[in-house]
Amino acid sequence: AGKFVNMSPDNLRLYWDPDNGRPGSIIAYNTPFQATGTATFPTHKFYFTPMDSDEVVARFTVTPPQSVYYYDPLDVPNNPEQTRRNLDALSEGELEKYMILKKTKDFAEKYFEFTGRQYLANYPRKQPSHFMWSADYLGQMHWATTKETHFVELPSDDELQPIRASPKERVLKEDEPRFLQQYRTKDQDILNMTLKVTSYAPRVFEIDNFLSEVEAQHILKLATGMDLSLSTTSGHSSTHSRDTGTRTSRNTWVPREKTAIVDAIYRRAADLIQIDEALLRHRDAGTHPDRSSRSSIAETLQLVHYENGQQYTAHHDFGYPSVDDDQSARYLTLLLYLNEGMVGGQTSFPRWVNAETGKALTVEPKIGKAVLFYSQLPDGNMDDLSQHAALPVTYGEKWLMNLWVWDPVYGK
Repeated sequence: AGKFVNMSPDNLRLYWDPDNGRPGSIIAYNTPFQATGTATFPTHKFYFTPMDSDEVVARFTVTPPQSVYYYDPLDVPNNPEQTRRNLDALSEGELEKYMILKKTKDFAEKYFEFTGRQYLANYPRKQPSHFMWSADYLGQMHWATTKETHFVELPSDDELQPIRASPKERVLKEDEPRFLQQYRTKDQDILNMTLKVTSYAPRVFEIDNFLSEVEAQHILKLATGMDLSLSTTSGHSSTHSRDTGTRTSRNTWVPREKTAIVDAIYRRAADLIQIDEALLRHRDAGTHPDRSSRSSIAETLQLVHYENGQQYTAHHDFGYPSVDDDQSARYLTLLLYLNEGMVGGQTSFPRWVNAETGKALTVEPKIGKAVLFYSQLPDGNMDDLSQHAALPVTYGEKWLMNLWVWDPVYGK
């Protein structure tokens, strides 16, 4: 993947250059002092033009290990006087943004020398505020418990109406029964969840039997009454890039309040990732008053359907934060598989680091299995190695859900 940073006060267009004499394909619009990203490969070429002209103002060739490319027309090499005049022409707000990017660029050089990784955030970025499971070696096990045991029988439609309780009414004490407990595993108050490390760079964990078959079937039944639209690549930056055909699935959204079973899945997920379930929904003023927002730090569950031939090529889930905010970004992804038996459709991590093979890590879909991975590193940088793909389905179909949790807040 490549990150392209516009360190000028001008709006620019980013093009992919086919390098065959033909016109380039527009990838994104870069607003002043902001960055955008796109999936790419070594030797791919890109260029910037102004919005009102086809004049090329900067060209880039993707050359690993570099993945961040800066356009800075204000800093004139060997001419400090012109550089000063360029900076003096900026407004106070523009100069502040420029200096953030300048410091980020300088810090990134030292960061790479020390870690061997590209610095993809804006400097400085705080460490994540949420818990992160360790991944020290392949096969390492962690255990988490939850009172949100499996549904093994499906409640009636009347009992699965949308949740309309207030935030305060939705709080469950530790010794209280869970909602619709009579439809869950008998004589079981605790569900043990085992996280197995399948990659330590990036941090990837598999969790078998996270969902019961009843729960998976319930979600699929919900899908029959929803309109699935063509999936688009998520907004990874402050600019809007066009859909380039990298994602061909269809999707819809399943709110937490849709049914008590969906709510239970959120609560179980909160216990798995060691984050208070109240942070995954709207809260009242007295719950987590230290937080800057009472909104959920999680996006609505995304339900995705892949038919024969459909895929999502390698991409990151995180975005490139704006210099204007607190650098909120996707922190972790929880994938939930709803069916199995298709050919293809594996989740692939093509850049995982290990000592045994150069092949991609692939995870086979299985009913009820969850996959957890982090898009951020413990130091607050984005994890470039978290790039992943949904491989093409070559026979059958694939259903899954995504839960994205943000840090520090969602969508700011």
